[in-house]
Amino acid sequence: MVFCLVFLAIGVRAAVRVWTGNVATAEPVLVVVDWLAAAAAVAFLTLHGRYGVLIDNAEMVREYAEKDREARALAQVNEELRRLDELKSEFLAMVSHELRTPLTAIVGYSRLLLRQAHGTLTPKQLEHQEAIFRGAQRLNDLINDLLDVSRLEAGRIELTPRALNLRHIVEQVGTVVTAAAQARRIHIRTVLAADLPPVQADPSRLQQILVNLVGNAVKFSTPGGEVRILAGRQREQLWVAVEDDGVGIAKDELGRIWDPFYQVEAPMRRRHGGSGLGLAIVRRLVELHGGIVRAESEGEGRGSRFTFTLPVATTPADTSARTTEPPLPIEPVLAGRDVLVVEDERATQELMRAVVEDLLGGHARMCDHGEHCLQLARERTPALVLLDLMLPGLSGWEVARRLRQDPRTSGVPIIAVSALARSQERESALHAGCDAYVAKPFTPDELARLMATTLETQDVGAR
Repeated sequence: MVFCLVFLAIGVRAAVRVWTGNVATAEPVLVVVDWLAAAAAVAFLTLHGRYGVLIDNAEMVREYAEKDREARALAQVNEELRRLDELKSEFLAMVSHELRTPLTAIVGYSRLLLRQAHGTLTPKQLEHQEAIFRGAQRLNDLINDLLDVSRLEAGRIELTPRALNLRHIVEQVGTVVTAAAQARRIHIRTVLAADLPPVQADPSRLQQILVNLVGNAVKFSTPGGEVRILAGRQREQLWVAVEDDGVGIAKDELGRIWDPFYQVEAPMRRRHGGSGLGLAIVRRLVELHGGIVRAESEGEGRGSRFTFTLPVATTPADTSARTTEPPLPIEPVLAGRDVLVVEDERATQELMRAVVEDLLGGHARMCDHGEHCLQLARERTPALVLLDLMLPGLSGWEVARRLRQDPRTSGVPIIAVSALARSQERESALHAGCDAYVAKPFTPDELARLMATTLETQDVGAR
């Protein structure tokens, strides 16, 4: 503004000199300057009405520059958050791996002892071993819940929904919670209409939802009580409810029970176990299916009711979701054949040896790193390879690729055994050339049946 006022003063002076004729006695250069100044002053006054537009444009340019700086700063913050999220996922995966490895020995050896594979146990010893196994399973469930919460928060859980018969899923849930219900003398009653339509859901995740809700109802019911599972149709939604007559929930707690790690009971006065993750997982899984979930209770000591909805399927139910027949007894299918066990944990090595030799009648050759595995496989081709993925030096993925590339071992079936339980590790193992995948911790029966199935498939393919 100061510049404009000075410029205007010069222009007015020049215009006065031109108007009064004083330019005639001035130097030619001054005359030209006066005429230009006068013309500039006239232009300045003529364009006076457009100054607002020019100022607005300048303001827009300034705001754009500020927003551009803010956008760059926001992009940098987002990149930092993405990196932190990746670090958190990697940390959880590694913690999961380190926890699952010792759990493998606890679960595996407790099941071997319960099978009485190495001698008869007394009733008290069997009772103690069963308690060890239940404790290990509970710890494994907690690890899975922690990983599920992390994946749900990061949006990394993908569903594979299909048409399911809800009755069959409820039957599977009943087998999972039977032991806990019997221990507390809880009767589980199912009330499902005969003409209930199929539901569109991911079978494993629907089972997880119901196991969490029914397990909670059993845990918070009074001994000798009843838990009811009900379902019905409302327009294009199927609703499912789990009711109990147990401790109930205070009105002011109903809105908070869905928060991760939240416990209704004070930590120092808790009578019931649990991590506080089950309901948080239930809510997010139901929402991923496009449904809603809610909790109702008349107050403490008056029971509770949890209801969730899922979409009704537009196609007939998938019969593959039916409960499977009881597993057949384990037969010694190896009959003296060699199995190459590649594992760097001594306790897990011996557990795998017991499965190969004591349950399946084979012979186990042991090694603890990838290069040694390749050497042993070339020297004498095994009937099967049990391959840990997290090995010192050469990784299990690379070992599988090299075994497939070598003509002498290209047809040997490979079972990946790993404490890395994420879907990407499973897929990468199969892509590297493994025929099957088992996550730690596993029971001896699970590993033995997977080995038998893999060998049977290989023998059929060879014919």
